[in-house]
Amino acid sequence: MAAVPELKRKTCTYSFHRESLTSLVELSNLVTGGNQKAFDDQYGDILALLKMVVDPVPLQTLLQFYDPELRCFTFQDYQLAPTLEEYSILLNAPIRYQVPFLDVPKEVGFRVVARALYLSIKEVSDNWKSSGDVVGLPLKYLVRMAKEEAKKGNWEAFNAQLAIMIYGVVLFPSMPNFVDLAAITIFIEGNPVPTLLADTYYAIHSRHVDLLWILKALISGLIGSCLLPPMTSGGTKGCINYNPVLSLRQLGFVMKGRPLDADIAESVCFEKRSDPARLEQVGRAWKTISVKDGSVLGKKFAVAMPAYLDWVKERVKTLLLPYDRMKPLQEQSPLILSENVPAEHYKHALMENRRLKEKEQDIQMELYKAKADKLNLAHQLKGMQGEDASRLKSKKRSYEEIEALLKEEHHECLRLQKAEANYQKKIRDLEKQLRDNDVQLKKEVDLRRASESQLGGEVVELRRQLKEKLTPLPECSECDLLIDQCQYLKTLIPGGHLP
Repeated sequence: MAAVPELKRKTCTYSFHRESLTSLVELSNLVTGGNQKAFDDQYGDILALLKMVVDPVPLQTLLQFYDPELRCFTFQDYQLAPTLEEYSILLNAPIRYQVPFLDVPKEVGFRVVARALYLSIKEVSDNWKSSGDVVGLPLKYLVRMAKEEAKKGNWEAFNAQLAIMIYGVVLFPSMPNFVDLAAITIFIEGNPVPTLLADTYYAIHSRHVDLLWILKALISGLIGSCLLPPMTSGGTKGCINYNPVLSLRQLGFVMKGRPLDADIAESVCFEKRSDPARLEQVGRAWKTISVKDGSVLGKKFAVAMPAYLDWVKERVKTLLLPYDRMKPLQEQSPLILSENVPAEHYKHALMENRRLKEKEQDIQMELYKAKADKLNLAHQLKGMQGEDASRLKSKKRSYEEIEALLKEEHHECLRLQKAEANYQKKIRDLEKQLRDNDVQLKKEVDLRRASESQLGGEVVELRRQLKEKLTPLPECSECDLLIDQCQYLKTLIPGGHLP
């Protein structure tokens, strides 16, 4: 008889959206050397988020195991819940023991915002905009101001403005290309880890629960005990309680048995706008938290007792798994108390085993960090190679453009030289023609003067002959002809008279 397949839970589909970070990446490339150390010391490792490569497939798989009732990830024999401590390590940001972000201030303090962002009060008020239901500063304006500060070499102001843009676009986004008042308030308070973890759980929890705008489950790790048991946290949209007891094992403590119902009850889940009085109660509760250390929780020994494992397995039967069961990679050896082994040897073996397990965990964490660093370095190298190729291509294009311009200028010079030579030849030809015309004109003038001189002598001779004649000449046709010729010659002589 064939085995009946195990019932499985229906899986969910998640979409992961990421805003374009090109402008922020370009600004982050300006943070180098000593300035980068100053940035990391003040704001944590948030610059790495801009170039982090995220594989959505493992995230899709992990989210299928989310347990909305317990607000953790329940596997076939194990439970996992992100903690404040883990987020603090990832961001390299401390957790401040203060009331975390609960709500934006009722009135915008432009003076406080201006001081935090190294801007004038007038600049903040003039560029303060509304986008949907939120108010804040446009990303385009902050990018422009950061570039101006970088040109001036004012790196302290530049770092603050770049950090607030990462807060508003990457860590606490609300509207595209906009940094809202909530992100600015969290930035000013300087305690982003609790709210960031809350946002993570909100994105997951709201996908499984038929409630709109609940907040953000916040898992706090070792923080427990307040006025609203188990533990209630607030964020930008609402409040919900969480179960610190479920994260004890991954923090290195013993999971002894089934948690008490009071420690895992979902008793608080409301939208902030719907119950402001209860929100104030949550704020007062945070002021009474206490930090439990090893003196209360016991020495670190990351094992799960059979009672806890049985409870998880029973939980899985009710919750169902999204995929087929898999054989565990490593079975936990049962804890057996032997009467034949001396107590000192047994305690020593337990201590050594615990030390080795802690060392293994440390090595695994170092390996994880090394792999993450390798992945980030590979991504940075790829980006630098792309930038180098783009820069080389740009330089090559510039050289080609310059070469084309020089070639064009050379051709233009040759054309002008040829035109100048042609003009010089035309000028020489015209000068030669002028000289030839002057010579010809001079010859004609000399010839005319010679003719005038000869004719003038003939006229004088004729006058003399006329004066010698005492008697009038007989009329004859030759005399008339001679007189006509004289009259004609007279017209040719300048001045109209004979000398």
